[in-house]
Amino acid sequence: MLANKVVMITGVGSGLGRALSAAFAAEGSRVIGIARREESLRETAALIESDAFSGHVADVASFDEIAAVVARYERIDIAFNNAAVYPRISFLDESSADWARAIDVNVNGVANVCKALLPGMIANGYGRIYNVGSFADVAPIADSAAYSASKGAVRALTKAIAADLRGGDADIEVHEWVPGHLKTQMSGFTGIEPEVAAAWGVQLAAVEHARTPNCIFENDREWLPPKGLKQRVLDKLRALLRFGRDGPVR
Repeated sequence: MLANKVVMITGVGSGLGRALSAAFAAEGSRVIGIARREESLRETAALIESDAFSGHVADVASFDEIAAVVARYERIDIAFNNAAVYPRISFLDESSADWARAIDVNVNGVANVCKALLPGMIANGYGRIYNVGSFADVAPIADSAAYSASKGAVRALTKAIAADLRGGDADIEVHEWVPGHLKTQMSGFTGIEPEVAAAWGVQLAAVEHARTPNCIFENDREWLPPKGLKQRVLDKLRALLRFGRDGPVR
């Protein structure tokens, strides 16, 4: 499924982005890596040691820079929106410029990549986009206002893009992927090794179709939100109706 696929990954200068680049290159994919710094990009390329990897210096917060990279390729099949920043600072102490930069990278960066890629994916009839998310918005901790707010926005944005694509003829899926707490600079180097999460990303991208064109993946499987009281009652009523019609379920 992944041999000869063209995969764009943002934030490849370290951590998960670097691990994803190496994992997809090992699967025979052509990898387009995007990072902000030339030095870190070269380090990733040296680690992979393969012509399958092409690195580009670009800022995801700039649509023009991302569009210029996309325009260099006839097709891009799969994308991982991984680039993000995590300013660990109280909302009260954070400058408006730092807040705006975090939202620009974490939210607008995802939108820019999707906006640059989707016309080509629709024209080619195929595309898979995985926006790297987090459950940080569910129960934010101190000093995480910009990151938590941005990840909540990414979840809403992902659903909205999928809704706009619904009903089209092209085979395109847009998902949020929550790989979990990773052992990277962003987490203070605690948590899951990025290589483990990268293997999950490869596994997800190798599946021909998800159960729905838009869902949340956690680690290597689809995440199903807990059912509310109303849904649990409806499920119980349906089960009772089936029991009355068909007898005990064996």
